[in-house]
Amino acid sequence: MANILLNTKSHGSNPSHLKAMYGHAASGAVTPSYNDTTKWDQNLMSGVMSGDISKSWRIKTSVGKSYEQICQIGTVSGFYPQGRLLKGFTFSHAQTSTASRAVWLKRYGAMSSSGKLWSSSVLSKKGDYNKHKKVATFDSSFMSHLGSSRYIEYIMFQFSTEGGSVSRKTECRIEDFRFDWIDGVSGKQLILPKLRSYSERSDFNAIA
Repeated sequence: MANILLNTKSHGSNPSHLKAMYGHAASGAVTPSYNDTTKWDQNLMSGVMSGDISKSWRIKTSVGKSYEQICQIGTVSGFYPQGRLLKGFTFSHAQTSTASRAVWLKRYGAMSSSGKLWSSSVLSKKGDYNKHKKVATFDSSFMSHLGSSRYIEYIMFQFSTEGGSVSRKTECRIEDFRFDWIDGVSGKQLILPKLRSYSERSDFNAIA
């Protein structure tokens, strides 16, 4: 089974609808442990973030230099799907500008409950406004790390304004996020609750 929506809470309150996947914060610099282990830098904290990554989430910024900003999605109550049931995730991204200092998606990743980050390779700034689909497939070492006792706590994105020299307000969108689940056992189905409370995040009798 694949591309199942996971319901979460936002900052401890009820979501605006039953498929909320929002709640975000700026993160400090981090060095991934899996896949591409190049350090993610962080030197911008001025981006305005809003939305729901299962629908459309965006970061807006206006800067005059090359900056990088890391955002973690799933703050406070987190996502908490069990790692043993996941093989990755999919999403789309798009820029509203290709001009100087336009903000664009540089890297994406997933952080486990023990603080270990799986990272994509470095992307390049797009020269169009189209939606571009990305498929993140966890490697065997990260899946082994997740094992039977860890879960995905945050989805991570790193944005950049590298390129050009003129300050202007632009945005980058993240849309249509889905976790990709392992293939189900024949005759069985994965059942996800509408909402899983924060207090149950470590209950491994529940699958997500």
